[in-house]
Amino acid sequence: MTEQIPAPVSTTDAPAPVAGPLTVREISADEAVETLLELGGSFLQTPAWGRAKAGWRRTHLGWFDASGRRVGAGLVLSRTIPRLSRSYAYLPEGPGLPWDVVASDPAAWLDPLVAWAKAHKAFALRLGYPVVSRIWDREPVKKQVSENGLLSFTSLPTAVDNPAARRLEAWLDRNRWLPLGADGVAVGQPRLLCVVDLRGRTDAELLKGMNQQWRRNVKKAEKAGVQVRTVGPEGLDTFHALYVESAQRDNFLPRPKAYFDVMARSFASEGGGDHDGAVSARFYEAHVDGDVLASALMIRFGRTFSYLYGGSTERNRDARASNALQWQAMRDAAAAGCEAYDFRGFNTSLGATSPLTGLLLFKLGAGADVVEMVGERELVINRFWHLAFARAMAARIAINKRRKAARATSDAADI
Repeated sequence: MTEQIPAPVSTTDAPAPVAGPLTVREISADEAVETLLELGGSFLQTPAWGRAKAGWRRTHLGWFDASGRRVGAGLVLSRTIPRLSRSYAYLPEGPGLPWDVVASDPAAWLDPLVAWAKAHKAFALRLGYPVVSRIWDREPVKKQVSENGLLSFTSLPTAVDNPAARRLEAWLDRNRWLPLGADGVAVGQPRLLCVVDLRGRTDAELLKGMNQQWRRNVKKAEKAGVQVRTVGPEGLDTFHALYVESAQRDNFLPRPKAYFDVMARSFASEGGGDHDGAVSARFYEAHVDGDVLASALMIRFGRTFSYLYGGSTERNRDARASNALQWQAMRDAAAAGCEAYDFRGFNTSLGATSPLTGLLLFKLGAGADVVEMVGERELVINRFWHLAFARAMAARIAINKRRKAARATSDAADI
């Protein structure tokens, strides 16, 4: 891969100078989407994602410079302690800011957000910093997985080490923003992602970036007559049936159909108007003569095309429908001008025999590199309420685990 930083979240090539000091205030949903698209923000910062997260209050914030120009945007999801006004505030993979500029003076950008959180009685503030930290080429990672099982590849040499991330992380450490894993307070996004860099690459170049097995499977799918189509929310039933079948086969706990229904409809309603084409959610279906063998939920937001969830059947496995589906989606993303095809995250504690390790190797075989983000950090504003909330959530999680039975293995890279 080239020595670039192909982030799932990117910034404009030459952001205009920002006149300080900065202020943060509430903005409309449309204003938030407009700014996020300009800056390359995450789909997790959109109004559609906020609508999909039941039980969380959503607030859209804008960053403004001294001239009144809007220079950033973020979605704050808040969960309130019952019968009290104290809340836990969370910005998943956000906010959308010019992060190369932010890294040179984080206090100027983050202190106004902290002040807003305090004014609104948040006892803790959690951000999923969408800044690329390091990137590993796929080949050394695959070798490490094959030979050692556990994914201890973080000690391997990197293809990219982002100095802006190092500056940001040093500031966060000094100012008591504590790093969090994906199993934190009831919510969390993966720090390690699998991302295919699409920039300036033709279909032939993308195909060449896949491993030999992937290229063979793409050819097998073509010979088997696999065709790929896209459908809207009406594809939910087929998708969920295949997703549940995959969950039973690979021993993970499936999400309910209603979760995907809300998500698909939320993003479908986000598109159109000024954002037509830049925001979309579609189900991709790979079929042979109408028999759907694989289905996946895809979301495009701006310059990033993301594969969220998928499922497949044991029927006609030799047709390699899953390979055909991903290959078509990747080509669609490149044709639409996207810069990154985001396979999303994975669990770093997987053993070599885990079915989910096979899923990781599937993503790497498609030409994805491992991208590490600065990831999730938490600032505790009020220790008393934070401790009370953490204990309450821990008890809730323990109860849910007992209810859901021991057979399912939770995927820590889940969305």
